[in-house]
Amino acid sequence: MSRLSTRFFIASGCPIATTTLYRCVHLQEQLQHLGYRAEVAEWFDETQIHCNVTLNYDVIILYRLAMCAPLRRLIDQARDVDKPIIFDTDDLIFEPDLIEQHRAVANLTPAEQELHAEGVRRYQETLLACNAVLTATPMLAELARRRGKKAFVHRNAMGDEMFALANHLYERRQERPVTDRIVIGYGSGTATHDVDFKEVSGALEQVLGRFAQAELWIVGPLALSEKLESYGEQIRRFPLTDWRGWFDLVSELDIALAPLELGNVFCRAKSEIKFVEAGALGIPVVASDIDPFRHAVTDGEDGLLASDERDWAGALSQLIERPEERRRIGEGARAKVLKHYTLEARATELAAILPELIDSCGATRSAMTVPQ
Repeated sequence: MSRLSTRFFIASGCPIATTTLYRCVHLQEQLQHLGYRAEVAEWFDETQIHCNVTLNYDVIILYRLAMCAPLRRLIDQARDVDKPIIFDTDDLIFEPDLIEQHRAVANLTPAEQELHAEGVRRYQETLLACNAVLTATPMLAELARRRGKKAFVHRNAMGDEMFALANHLYERRQERPVTDRIVIGYGSGTATHDVDFKEVSGALEQVLGRFAQAELWIVGPLALSEKLESYGEQIRRFPLTDWRGWFDLVSELDIALAPLELGNVFCRAKSEIKFVEAGALGIPVVASDIDPFRHAVTDGEDGLLASDERDWAGALSQLIERPEERRRIGEGARAKVLKHYTLEARATELAAILPELIDSCGATRSAMTVPQ
C-alpha cells in the first residue's frame, strides 16, 4: 500500500473550535504534508458517529471523545478488522482519581459534579479501549501510561492559515509608530483561569501603579482583584473572540502573560500555546515556571519565567523599562517558533513517531505504509 493510499480519519468530540483546530485540523495538515490522506469530522454528539464510513479509513484518531454505544461499536469493529485506533487529548480529561484536584469542579452543583465525573469516566473508557494514546504534553502521556497504555507526545503547533496570519501581523507590527504606551495582555477562554491569573495579579498591581504608561488588556471572562479594577482607564476589556480576532488583538501587545497555577497537575498537563501564539508575532512572554513553559522557554533568551510575585514584578518591570530587551526576547521567541512550531517542523517529528505509534497498536504493518 502506497503512502498516498493510506488514509487517516480524525474525529473531534470537542466543540471548542480552537482546540479542534490545533489537535485535528493541524494534524490533518501535517499528515498531508507527509503524503498521507486525512479527513477531519466533527462528532459533537453520538448521532454523527458512522461506523461504515469511518472503517473505510486505515487509521482512526479520536480526539476527546467520551464513550457511548455508537463509539463502542466503532472501536469493536475497528479491532475486528485490525484498524489502528488512537485516542488523542491535549487536556487532563480522563483521570477520575484526580477530579478533586480540578479546581473548577468545586464550583459546580452536586448534580453538575456527578455529570462531570461521569464524563471523565467515559473519556477514560474510550482511552482504555483504544490501541494507543497521542497527547500534547509529557504529563498527559505519563498519566496514560500509568493506565497501561502506550502513549506518545505530539505537541501542538501552528497550521498554514494560522502561520500566514501571524506573519502578516508580524510585518504590520514592524510598521507601528513608537509610543510610550506599553500594553500587557492576557486571554482567558473560561472563568476557570481566575485562579491562574492570581499568580500575576499582585505583580500587576505593583506595575500598573509604578508605570502610568502601562495598560492591561484582558480578553475573555476573568475576575480581577479590586485593586486592579481600581486602575480604571489602565484596564481594557475585550470579549471572547475566535482565533483570528485573538491574533489581531495579541499583535497589539507589547508583553504577553501566560500564568498557570504552580503545583497543579491539570496546569502541568497544559500545553505551551500561549508562548507559541505570542512568539509567532515576535512578542515577549512572561510565563509561570511550570512544565509546559519550562519546556518551551529558555529563560532570558526567548521568554521570562516567574515562580512568585517578585519574579513577575521584576520581569514585567524589566520589559517595560527596556524596549530593546522586549525586542530581543520577542525576536528570540519568534525564532524558536519558526524552528520548532511550524507545520513542517511538527510534521518531521510526526514522521519520526508514526512507525512506533502504529506498531504499538498491534496492527499489521500492512495496515498502512509508514515513513522509514
